[in-house]
Amino acid sequence: MPILAILETERLKLVPLDFENIQPDDHEKIERRLGLQLASMILGEQIDREIKAAMRTSLENIIRNKREDQWFADWESVLIISKAENAIIGGFCMQRCPDGFGEVQIGYMIQPEYRNSGYMTEALKGGISWVFQRPGVSALIAETTKSNLPSHRVLEKIGMKVYKETDRSLWWKIEKCV
Repeated sequence: MPILAILETERLKLVPLDFENIQPDDHEKIERRLGLQLASMILGEQIDREIKAAMRTSLENIIRNKREDQWFADWESVLIISKAENAIIGGFCMQRCPDGFGEVQIGYMIQPEYRNSGYMTEALKGGISWVFQRPGVSALIAETTKSNLPSHRVLEKIGMKVYKETDRSLWWKIEKCV
């Protein structure tokens, strides 16, 4: 199955992975297919393991939810690729399909050397516009630990606001403009 349509921002390519393209132990095949620098060569073995773990979690979500809802099969996990380096620098994923209120939860990660440069903000802005085009989606939510100030800044920059607080976490939300 081909890789789905690639979205582009100023500095990034956002590459959605469908069920067929998210095999965690075979991500080098995706990199080669896209003509990218291999993550294991430029980021080291530790980062390579983190990418595989994130892809494995995404695949488990797809398998678990594919039986219940086709929504996940289209765009559950997204690679963030730096155009300048032609390499994967992070990713984000929908951690669940829309609930009864139309809310979709998102999770994300970016390699340490790319933090504090606006890459995640840029990627999520591009991803949000796509998510809100999907039927049944009214809001995007995210959970952060209270101590994760860089993540708080990213979510604030993309327009999310804290709507709930627990002892350890902040819950963020942005609603679809109608």
